[in-house]
Amino acid sequence: MTLGEKLKLLRQEKGLSQPELAEQAGIEQSYLSKLENDKSLPSNDMFRKILTAFQISIADFLNDELVQKDLQRLKQIPDVEQFLTQQSHNQFIKRRNFLLLASMSIVLAVTLFFIGYSKLIFNEYVYHYESIGVIKDDEPNDIFSRWERYYLNVGETLTPQQRVQKQKSLMLEMAKRRATLVQMTPEYKGPSFTETVAGGRRIYKLDNLMSKKIRRPVNSWLQVLGVLLFASGIMGFVLERRLFK
Repeated sequence: MTLGEKLKLLRQEKGLSQPELAEQAGIEQSYLSKLENDKSLPSNDMFRKILTAFQISIADFLNDELVQKDLQRLKQIPDVEQFLTQQSHNQFIKRRNFLLLASMSIVLAVTLFFIGYSKLIFNEYVYHYESIGVIKDDEPNDIFSRWERYYLNVGETLTPQQRVQKQKSLMLEMAKRRATLVQMTPEYKGPSFTETVAGGRRIYKLDNLMSKKIRRPVNSWLQVLGVLLFASGIMGFVLERRLFK
């Protein structure tokens, strides 16, 4: 449909005659007749007056599918050209943002899936570290396993009875000092690590037999979320071709 045919259709829908429309728009009837017969193209000022008379915006007028075929000729009107340029720019911005969102969705999807699959952040292996007691500052690290060497065999001259008595006394003392603490952690801290505590230090040693693998649902959910976001990103690219073609 041409511009003239559209003007004639709008006039008939309003129930106006050519003289009535010409009077409302403030233009001559002969000029309106030329416009409806596509023998002339309205100036920018005249085009505004016609739209005002029909009480229709330029967006509603140009977005009508019936006018789309005559857009090339209508671009000669400054308001129309400006509107179409702005519309094209807005569409470009929307398309760019749409593609950017789809791309970010795919990048985030791959990242989340990798985190869940590799279990780098939410480790599913728990390391068992055990400390059997507090070691005093002036004592060697192996005092609990070799206390006899450090306290019993110190060059003293003892009778067999004295030696047995001292051994029992030391054994009782070391037994009282034993207070086992366990740390379960997903972080590997080496075969052993030391912590300073009141009265000395504790040495925690790794117990491989007690270390175990546990299930952490968060890793599975990260993989599921990654798949969903990846699918959303792909669908975004597909929809972009259909929405902005």
